[in-house]
Amino acid sequence: NLGGSLHELGQLKAAVKSYEKTLEIEPDYAEAHNNLGNVYKELKQNELAVKSYQKALEFKPGYVEAQYSLGIMFQDLGQFEAAIKCYEMVLAIKPDFEEAHNNLGVAFLNLNQFDEAVKSYKAAIKIKPDFVEAINNLGITFFKLHQLDDAIRCYERAITIKPDYVDAHANLATTLKDL
Repeated sequence: NLGGSLHELGQLKAAVKSYEKTLEIEPDYAEAHNNLGNVYKELKQNELAVKSYQKALEFKPGYVEAQYSLGIMFQDLGQFEAAIKCYEMVLAIKPDFEEAHNNLGVAFLNLNQFDEAVKSYKAAIKIKPDFVEAINNLGITFFKLHQLDDAIRCYERAITIKPDYVDAHANLATTLKDL
C-alpha cells in the first residue's frame, strides 16, 4: 500500500496523510490504524501513536502486533503497569513471543519486581537461547538482586554469543568492579 511504501522511504508526513485518507474510506481498517501508530511513533507523536494502536485494537481485539506496539509505547512513556497488561495480553495469545517476554521483564524490572523480571527473561531465553538482550537483562536483574556471580555468568554468556555486544561488556565491567 502507498502508506507503507511512503513509510519505508522515510516520507513520514506523507505516510500519515495516506493512512488518514485510507481511514476516511475504511474507518474500521485495524491494520491501517496500527501502521499509522507506527508512523506516529517514529515521528515521536506518542499520544497519537497510543490512540492509533488503541483504535486498531477496538476494531480488531486480540491484534497481537497492535497490542505489542501499545505495550512498547506505554513502556517508553514510563507507564509500566499498562505495558505489563499489554504484554500479558500478547503472551496469552502468542506465548512463544520472546520479545514480549523480554519487554515484560523490562517493565517488571522498572517496577523493582525482580522475581517477575527473572521469570520473564528466563521465558524469553528458553524460547530463544541466543537472545543476548534478554540474557543481558537477566544479568542486570541479578546485579540488582546482588547476585553478582549469576550476573557475571549472564554477561559472559551474552558476550560469548555476541562478542561485540557493548552493553554486556559495560555491565560486566561494572559488576566486576563491585566484587
